Amino acid sequence: MQGPAPTSGRGFTLVEIIVVIVVLGIVAGITTRFFNTGMQTYAGTELRDALSRTGRLAVERVNRELRNAVPNTVRVDASGTCVEFLPLVASALYQDQDVTYGTGTASAPAPVAPAPAADRFDVFDLAFTPVAGAAYYVLVYPYGPGSGAGDPWQAADPGPLAAFQGFDGGVSLPGGVRRVVLAASHRFLRHSPRRRVFIAGGPVSFCVSGNRLLRYSGYAPAATQPVPPPGGQVLAEDIQTADPDVPLAAVFSYSGPTLTRNAVVTLDFRFMRPDHLGNAEWIRMSHEVQIRNVP
Repeated sequence: MQGPAPTSGRGFTLVEIIVVIVVLGIVAGITTRFFNTGMQTYAGTELRDALSRTGRLAVERVNRELRNAVPNTVRVDASGTCVEFLPLVASALYQDQDVTYGTGTASAPAPVAPAPAADRFDVFDLAFTPVAGAAYYVLVYPYGPGSGAGDPWQAADPGPLAAFQGFDGGVSLPGGVRRVVLAASHRFLRHSPRRRVFIAGGPVSFCVSGNRLLRYSGYAPAATQPVPPPGGQVLAEDIQTADPDVPLAAVFSYSGPTLTRNAVVTLDFRFMRPDHLGNAEWIRMSHEVQIRNVP
């Protein structure tokens, strides 16, 4: 009886095993390199996307508030890291004539120089309800920061700004007419071409401190711009004001209004955050905000 056919006892030689190990190592190295490159690209993209989201939110917040600034109240500090303005709450037209209303009450014209100072005057169609405890200011034709007596931040008398106290409810006035009461007797510097009066809230500032963008409010107007004011609400982090390789422009810059265009505030936000390898990832967002020039 014939038994099973003999089997070959030949296996892999040491050289063959080494060759296979080397080939597998080369393939693994190439694959790992491509894998690492893909992961680094993905991580960098995710980081830049996160910075972009932060930047878009910061730009949108600053843009929305600046667009609602009272004309000619925006100012930027010398370092370009703070912008300050008075937010518009309401606007109306003021009375500039001495007349007697149909109710029999004499009008109270706005106290504009050279008229004598007064602590109250009439306005038309002012839709505004003060919030208890909040500070408000009345402005007539501010000329803008650096304009001497026309600067709304200088608290000049005569000047464009006076503190608001409330409304006089003890007089009989026609419909649509309200009598504004100031905190003290005041004279406004000059008439608005359209007899326009603004009601503003307390000052608001956006400042970059360290690597954070902060919003400040709840403080009184001052002749010298506070940098930064007390307190502050963090709006964004990782914002940069210095770069060892590329000179950075001012974070905020302001171009005043002219007869042919509105005022413009330029925002130049640059964000940087290191990735997991310590490499700096940068994004830059530049935006222009138009401030209405309505005297």
